[in-house]
Amino acid sequence: MVSLSKASSILFAASSISSHVANAHLMPKDFDAAEFAVRLKKFRADAKIKEATNKAIGKVRGAQVKATSEQSRIGNPEPGGTTPETFLDGHEFIPPQEGDSRGPCPIINCMANHGFINRSGQEVVAFDIPILGMTLFDLPDTMFPPVVNMAIFDGQVDVLEDGQVLLDIERLWNRPGEERDVSQVFPNPGLNFNEFNLNITVEDGFAPNNEETFINFRYEVDRDLLKQLTDRSSFGRLTIFDHQQHLRTRILDSLDPNGPLHDIFFVFSEESMAVAANQYLFPVMLLGDMVDDFSSIELDVIEDFWTQFRLPEGFAPRSIRFPDTFDFVAFNQARQDWQDENVLIALNAFEQGKSIVKHGEEEEAEEPPTSSDTKLVKA
Repeated sequence: MVSLSKASSILFAASSISSHVANAHLMPKDFDAAEFAVRLKKFRADAKIKEATNKAIGKVRGAQVKATSEQSRIGNPEPGGTTPETFLDGHEFIPPQEGDSRGPCPIINCMANHGFINRSGQEVVAFDIPILGMTLFDLPDTMFPPVVNMAIFDGQVDVLEDGQVLLDIERLWNRPGEERDVSQVFPNPGLNFNEFNLNITVEDGFAPNNEETFINFRYEVDRDLLKQLTDRSSFGRLTIFDHQQHLRTRILDSLDPNGPLHDIFFVFSEESMAVAANQYLFPVMLLGDMVDDFSSIELDVIEDFWTQFRLPEGFAPRSIRFPDTFDFVAFNQARQDWQDENVLIALNAFEQGKSIVKHGEEEEAEEPPTSSDTKLVKA
């Protein structure tokens, strides 16, 4: 087994990766939505034909998987059926067991908790994830291979001798990689690099080389951050606009030197903006329950999504729930527009936050001396 280290990944990709990385989480501008809409319909139609053929020869996958789902923890990327009622058959929600891996991506965590990838979150076939993007969420299967390639470049996967790429999803926390500052609900990693933690003595129980104090805390959802998001809801629903305001606030709070969420090691690169652009709209768009309104979602769905990494009860993608009326071209245009908006919101908030910090530093430097200092100067 070959493990690609950070050093080797830099050497391997230095000549071409810079522009590629910055766009790995963004849909290419030349993406042909109409062409993919046709391909998505064929993908669903082929699944129905396969299901009918299996039934005809006595292979009823849904019933078989249902009977063994609790015994088997091996991921199966195929859904239980081709209707809203059967889609999650054999993919019932089961919380992670002790020793299971979960990472910073809630979508991948959902895949594990529903058994579309190994429930352990370990030795996951990495290139199954782009296919599952289409299977579960009507997203182009061409959208996520660059993200998997990034994980390879960043040394977060194991590449077997036969070329198979396996992922332990907990390794996505490692930097550089999927883990980012300004997550919707995970704390910024720099928050624990504070004066108290940096000065813990060995006598107080902080052994040398013990990283847990600085790392483990960020693996848990920050309930205050989640509440900051959910408090924006109206009439039991959260909107894209609510998430955009949350994005702006998260960046400003991270940069505010006088606030409790200030992170002196805050990192917000072009790639971080690209991640945020999709991260702050995907839960609403992908889990929503209406055929042509992609802008809002039930509050309970968002709470379960973040606290349990769970798909909604009876979930199925829109192309299965609304096969005759779902308009992928309109869906993709809304996603593109909001993605572009989120990049601008993030960029403007970051510049505003830096400006506020700079202004505060200048005011501090220009403060007049105190009365006692004045007397000393005059003397």
